[in-house]
Amino acid sequence: MTTLLALETSGTLCSVAIFADGEWAENTQNVQRMHNQVLLGQIADLTRVTAVGRRGFDLIAFGAGPGSFTGVRIAAATAQALAFAGSARIVAVPSSRALAETANERGLIAPGSGVVTVTRSRRDAHYLAAFTADGAGAGLSQTLADSLYLGVEPPAGELLHGWIGVGDKPDWWEALPLVTAFFDNCTTTAITVGRLALDIAGRGGAVAPEAGLPIYVTGDSPWKPSSAPARPAGPALGESI
Repeated sequence: MTTLLALETSGTLCSVAIFADGEWAENTQNVQRMHNQVLLGQIADLTRVTAVGRRGFDLIAFGAGPGSFTGVRIAAATAQALAFAGSARIVAVPSSRALAETANERGLIAPGSGVVTVTRSRRDAHYLAAFTADGAGAGLSQTLADSLYLGVEPPAGELLHGWIGVGDKPDWWEALPLVTAFFDNCTTTAITVGRLALDIAGRGGAVAPEAGLPIYVTGDSPWKPSSAPARPAGPALGESI
């Protein structure tokens, strides 16, 4: 049976989970920006509790973003180091899907409806993605790929049929034409990341350690050549990027 270590540090939580012998164990703390100070200690504590050595994992999964720049990279570096040492495979789990799955697990998404995930990148910049609930027990389908939206005004057009929002609530949410509920207390833990990783790995999505990288969103960089023009406000939702 697969033994898996899952890490989630893309937001305020620092969460570690282990799946071994068909059972889950988890250690989750709200640490804000101190992930680098507590993550390795959490892993050590949980491996002692579960009696799984650091080299005893078949798979190591992490929340791969989009999310906190530093947090995502802490998880990626830790996952790679442990995978190299233990000859494990890596699963980079999209953080937007993990957040949407968290909302679905909590029963926030009605069948046939959907959810918009919103993750703050920096001031007036957010990552947006959207998923629909196909029906009871059928999982989620992604209908908007991870996109970077820049601006203080609502995105052009209807925001995906008035679906609910989860994550970091932007100031412009209340100004949407079809405003609906926003759940800013919906946070992802490592167990959700781990469950998604098992599914992804089962479909051939596990990779070698060197290929276990953060997820980068097109246009998401604060750097540009000094002669380059300022970036536009960002695409309308549903527009290809």
